[in-house]
Amino acid sequence: MIKKLVLIIICTVVLNADLNMKIKNLLGEEAYQTHLNLINYIFKDQSIYYSNEQVNYPLLTKTLKDNGLLKLGLSPINQVEISFQLSKNPTKSLKILKDTLKSLGYYNYFTQEAIANKNGFIWNIILKTESAINPLHLSKSLSLLNCDITDIKREGPYKWYYSINSNNSEIYKALDLISNTELRLKKPVRPYMIKVNNLLNLSIYSYNGNRWHPKIVFYDNELNIIEIFKENSLHKNLTVEVPNDTKYIKIDDLYTLANLRRGISITKE
Repeated sequence: MIKKLVLIIICTVVLNADLNMKIKNLLGEEAYQTHLNLINYIFKDQSIYYSNEQVNYPLLTKTLKDNGLLKLGLSPINQVEISFQLSKNPTKSLKILKDTLKSLGYYNYFTQEAIANKNGFIWNIILKTESAINPLHLSKSLSLLNCDITDIKREGPYKWYYSINSNNSEIYKALDLISNTELRLKKPVRPYMIKVNNLLNLSIYSYNGNRWHPKIVFYDNELNIIEIFKENSLHKNLTVEVPNDTKYIKIDDLYTLANLRRGISITKE
């Protein structure tokens, strides 16, 4: 019983020290030391900021933001260097990050470095912005794609580091044809991206008023292209065989999305 109690105490001390370090990484050394008493008061019950022994970054960053501790504004507009470390395939990871930044309204950036290695994928960007990316908004957006932030470091006023677990990631706004047998889709603003599983055949009906020249791309789970189907002729109805290991299907027009302005319906077979 005593050994078990000692183990619990040791684990609690380790987790508390780890959370303090995460907070310091988010705020920076100077801000952390300045507000240390307030931080200790706010986070006196540190256990609630863990989930499966991992720091719950959405809750942590929300608490810091709500208490006025997480300062993100930059004056004047400045360049922020951001490094993303992801755990999986670069093609899929890069798409997820770009789609996420776009959904948060960040467009004005350029790639400084993109490296795939044995540990995953590193993407370094320079972002021109009035404020640094809000970690709370980023963590929430990524969580919708089954990506979890595992570490955040504020390495200076204009430099941030994010480590992201993307092992079970999903593509942004991929339409679900796994739990549904049919999808009725409106005019697209981007090519339709469909997620599937163990699908043999796919039937596509192009609504009246379209001038659809099919371009269909089949991807595996890591967004590697398996096969491309395209035809330079108008189609109203089309049934295609789905290759093995297909997890995502992109449906497009060979020339312009305007040719699909009336929408389509998709049925799995």
